[in-house]
Amino acid sequence: MLIVHVFVHVKSDSVDRFITATLENARNSVREPGVVRFDVVQQEDDPTRFLLIEIYRTPADPLRHKETAHYATWRDAVEPLMSEPRRSVKYRALFPDAAAWERPR
Repeated sequence: MLIVHVFVHVKSDSVDRFITATLENARNSVREPGVVRFDVVQQEDDPTRFLLIEIYRTPADPLRHKETAHYATWRDAVEPLMSEPRRSVKYRALFPDAAAWERPR
């Protein structure tokens, strides 16, 4: 199980466009066999800041995700909307065990 938090800061006039593109990417990402979850959250006290919480079954699955057409479309659409480059931090799950992370499909 690999958990990736992607921190994104977008330009204030680009929030709606970023949300639209990111939700489309998330809807497609959760259909990938290697994706357990793909959550999109917006910071409450600063609506220009977002966190993507991506949970993958194996360490190889993020690379497969980045090879999809929907990821490439998202990446190209949101790059000019960002105030600064996005950054990510990788985590491993300690609790609960891997089976408890799974959503029924």
